[in-house]
Amino acid sequence: MKNYELRTAKSQDFEFLRTLHRLTLKPYVEQIWDWNEEHQFKLLKERFNVEKLQVIQKDQKDIGILQLEIRFNEIFLANLMLLPEIQGHGLGTEIIRNIIDSATRKNLPVTLTVLKSNPAKRLYERLGFAITTNDDVRYFMRREIY
Repeated sequence: MKNYELRTAKSQDFEFLRTLHRLTLKPYVEQIWDWNEEHQFKLLKERFNVEKLQVIQKDQKDIGILQLEIRFNEIFLANLMLLPEIQGHGLGTEIIRNIIDSATRKNLPVTLTVLKSNPAKRLYERLGFAITTNDDVRYFMRREIY
């Protein structure tokens, strides 16, 4: 049994996404670039697409965002953000394991990118993801089908 629910995002979820983005990514973005609130707002506004986002809920409370892209030859984990108070209790692991299980049934690998400054890289490695390449600021990771 899952310890969370997913619901389709709505336009009014933008402010939640904006707050979540700031709470979860600002420390890691600041280590690479300056955090510019106006620039981050603009980026989020350009990328905000309710058809691509799911809101993660626990006990009917919004606690995170999930964005998956089912591509021809892979499932791309585009975004997984959980409120800081939810992190570190196994829910992110559970969500990623469920994604891996679904990908395995579809016979597809799972890919993602993570900022080099983000400690979530260790979680991904623990779950079987390996670095395939990198650029100046991020790692590109892939979990093969087993």
